[in-house]
Amino acid sequence: HAQTTNCQTILDLILIVDDSGSVAVSDFERAKSAMANLTERLNIGPHRVHISIIKYSTTVEDSYIFSKTGTNQLKGAIVNVIKNLKYTGGSTATGDAISRARQICDRECREKTEAIPRAVVLFTDGNSNTGKPVGQESALLREQTKATVFAVGIGSGINELELQLIATKPYETYVLRLSNYLQLTQVINEVTIIACKVPAFIEVGVVYKSEVEQNTYRFYQAEIKGLRNGMGGFMETAVNVTAGDVKVYTSLTEPNPTSDNSRQAIAEGKRQQQDGKSTVDIYIEYIPPGSTKFYTSFKGLNNQNKYTFKSKITDLNGGVIG
Repeated sequence: HAQTTNCQTILDLILIVDDSGSVAVSDFERAKSAMANLTERLNIGPHRVHISIIKYSTTVEDSYIFSKTGTNQLKGAIVNVIKNLKYTGGSTATGDAISRARQICDRECREKTEAIPRAVVLFTDGNSNTGKPVGQESALLREQTKATVFAVGIGSGINELELQLIATKPYETYVLRLSNYLQLTQVINEVTIIACKVPAFIEVGVVYKSEVEQNTYRFYQAEIKGLRNGMGGFMETAVNVTAGDVKVYTSLTEPNPTSDNSRQAIAEGKRQQQDGKSTVDIYIEYIPPGSTKFYTSFKGLNNQNKYTFKSKITDLNGGVIG
């Protein structure tokens, strides 16, 4: 029985498996074991992890699509689908499969305003030979869905360069190899740990609505754009806690800021809402010149913690940039 990691996270996850002729039947079976093992470890449910599964060779097949509403979320059913995937052989249309993942995410990933992290794990030997160009489709997938993409090489004839075209950088984190059964648990351990900590992408100026359980974190990342070269600025985050209470941590370098590795953000001001009842905490963090990413986390302090938040970037004179 697969050990369960404490992944209480919320995640939209798409698993893609290559069953083309260049992948040996034994390697396809290995990829299936890895996918089943990963599924076993995650907390699947309507408000938790959603999993969709795509299988491809010459053509792309939707084997299991998790509906946005999360009504079809039985873990056992998903594991059965994986175990029953049949090997077909044929050509390798990896670009088409990646394109399909993007379409599925557009339709069935949860709304961007829920700020739920998205991850795609693709098992392939990296030898595509038909269909859409892999590099182009991977770039579109990462840019449009904001998913973190893992490329897992299976078998002995792995095309390393293609795996790098597919994966999110840095490659040492997101390109993994599964060339024998012994590596299976190790690779799935790594994918689970990293996927469970993927920060959700947020955009400035958008109101996000979220919740977090006691003693767990929700992680977010924003891209820093618009600051003049050589000039710093400020990230201003307005947080309205509607139930329970949260602590906020921020970092410019650590994708998962926690009490162990980052500074707790101190609210610099409170603002009354129109209704006169709820207050909004304003967190203001300095952004040094040259920064490209800003990471935030919310840690739940009570049994149930709900909040909304909105960020903006200002220049050193207080002018709003984003």
